[in-house]
Amino acid sequence: MEKTAMLKLGNYLLCGWLLAAWCGSAAAGVQAVPNRDSSVYAPGEAVRFAFRPDGAERIVCRVLDFDRKTVREAALKAGEELRLDTLENGYYDLEFEAFDAAGKRTGRGSWPFAVIPEVDRSKLDWTRNQFGAMVMPHTAYPLADRKRDAEMMSRIGIRFVRTQRLSWIQIQPDENRPPDWTMSDRETEIYLDNHLAIVANTGWPLQLWASSGRGSGMRNPDKMFPAGDRMEQLKSFYTELAKRYRGRIAYWEVGNEVDAALFWLGRPENAAAGNKDAILKDFCDYYTVVARAIRAGDPEAKIGPNTTGAAPDGHTYRDWLRKFLSDPEANREMDFFSSHYRCDIPAIRNVFAEKGKAPETDVIVTEIGGMAHVVGRTIPTWREKKSNIRVTYIQCGAAWIEGGKALCKFLLRDIPNIPPQAWIAGMLEKDFKLRPEYVAYATLIREFGNAVPAGELNVVRRSGSGWLQCFSGDTGAGKVNLLILNDAGRARITLDTPEETLLLVDPMGRERRLAAADGKVSFEMTSDVPLFLRGRITPDPGPVEYPKPVVAKVYRPEVNGGFEKKAELNRIPGWRVITDEVGGRGGRAVNFRVETDRDVKFSGKQSLRMHAERKSGWYGVMCVLPAEALPKPGPGEYLELAVRYRLRAEKVAGTGTAVTFSLREKNLRRVSWSDSAFEWGSFDWEMRGKRARYDRLPENFGSLTVEFYLGQATGTVWIDDVEITATLYRQPGADARGIN
Repeated sequence: MEKTAMLKLGNYLLCGWLLAAWCGSAAAGVQAVPNRDSSVYAPGEAVRFAFRPDGAERIVCRVLDFDRKTVREAALKAGEELRLDTLENGYYDLEFEAFDAAGKRTGRGSWPFAVIPEVDRSKLDWTRNQFGAMVMPHTAYPLADRKRDAEMMSRIGIRFVRTQRLSWIQIQPDENRPPDWTMSDRETEIYLDNHLAIVANTGWPLQLWASSGRGSGMRNPDKMFPAGDRMEQLKSFYTELAKRYRGRIAYWEVGNEVDAALFWLGRPENAAAGNKDAILKDFCDYYTVVARAIRAGDPEAKIGPNTTGAAPDGHTYRDWLRKFLSDPEANREMDFFSSHYRCDIPAIRNVFAEKGKAPETDVIVTEIGGMAHVVGRTIPTWREKKSNIRVTYIQCGAAWIEGGKALCKFLLRDIPNIPPQAWIAGMLEKDFKLRPEYVAYATLIREFGNAVPAGELNVVRRSGSGWLQCFSGDTGAGKVNLLILNDAGRARITLDTPEETLLLVDPMGRERRLAAADGKVSFEMTSDVPLFLRGRITPDPGPVEYPKPVVAKVYRPEVNGGFEKKAELNRIPGWRVITDEVGGRGGRAVNFRVETDRDVKFSGKQSLRMHAERKSGWYGVMCVLPAEALPKPGPGEYLELAVRYRLRAEKVAGTGTAVTFSLREKNLRRVSWSDSAFEWGSFDWEMRGKRARYDRLPENFGSLTVEFYLGQATGTVWIDDVEITATLYRQPGADARGIN
């Protein structure tokens, strides 16, 4: 159960959720109130909690650290406050129970807080700091909360903030009213007052009244090319925007993940036809218009496009970067390239060289970091909250040593004013409550924020089991190394060093000195807790080469992938017809037909044909791979699911067609899923495929499903020659005692 609490923060009220899941009942009117609004304390600072209202006769408290160890316990009388001194750096949870005079428990709850060293910018080379965070674009929450966002970023040394609010739709949503700069002016001031460099993600979405798709009846007209009679108005706005904030924007990103159909559709006629080359050319034209308008207002502006982490190859629009830079006008107007998550920065730079861009052209990564899946629950588990730290460290470390800039964690805070999502990415909850990743990100910035990248060191085989990654930096005063253990739950690490002593720092900022002996230093670590090691270490000779996984088991199910078996309308042997994407229920679907086709096929006697006259539900077909038939990954192992198939489309409009992999419970309820790029339009037979890796399967796992959708779309698709393979891989030397 949850209990709403109201906590006074500055001059406004913050609506919080007192977490009481650990005991099953909500605190009845008893709230923990910290003496610092942010619940973030400096080392040595007094930590105090009062309890309101203070009518409880007795409050029993305990404080848990990041390791889930109890580090403080106390029993308080009515009106007493909890006093906590000399806590070391890290994340903490205060848990409490309230009792009345008769000894009856009246409630319980918890409150997170942290001890984090403050940032002294006077002692740093701030230009080295490439770490940032993204705030969400929703404007319904008050300006005070935006100020709070900025203060929480500044407190841990974040340098860049990615915002989607400096855009035409945010400043002039109403075509009958002039631009209103009040909120953007104030927000820009707030960021600059808090030492934040602004990455302005702009140029999208488009107001419906300014879109060429207005009145077309097509989906997402706000992701389309501007209407011709609005083009001059658009240019004037972006020139004024750049002029107004001249010299105050670090990077202007035009568009968001524009290589994916979710965010860019081009001109209506090209979107309807599914002409991907034309849609990409539409973006080149649009980008050039917006970039030139911005540059007219600020000649020194840095401007570039933003894409998914599939760069440089693109996602929906394949080979995106190479085609974009083949457009001479777009090439000329690109000052940097922006991508997301696990983008391949060396490959991006190879495309730069091929297309005449300077190799030192900035590559910025404005969405990066861990994103734990949470389906059907409003409260993530401790393991889910903790797991984001490892992913964030791996992605940020890899991008940083490759020269990535403006690495913006997605997200600073969970998205306000919307229902819980299927994932958690925020370092803070919606109501600013801390998560452990906020503390870990602060440590990452302290360790690498004042360093220059020094590459990846070859210490791969220096763990007793599994294998080791090492991202290294140089502060000028010494070396700092980020160590990440892979494919073993726990291992002893042994490294060569010329130092006499080194300093080990965990993600919570807790430090431990290590004495070297005979030129070596040795310590234990676990895979779920990366470690920083300050000091010089001597790598092994040769390039970094990760262990290659070996195939342990292969499962190739017989799924009637050629659709040769006798079938009836909406009844296909080996496949279920889906009329409800989430539930996976079968049955007849109105206005949706699934049948075999003897006239149109890639091979054999027939193919599968899906057809929809009217756009309605998420229709498709699903192949169920039951848990008992699949190889199950253990420690140091992972399962890879792969599908290859032939696809043909005719006049597909709407969301389009795609293949999806889903983890499901035994009742077919989804736990998590991943989609391929959705496609539409008309095209002849083409090869398609998708792969996904599963390091572990959920406890309530019932099946993996392969799903082909004609989702919320019209038109016809044909599918043939479906091949499904589930392969269990094992990493050499993995430790069977631990976790992946």
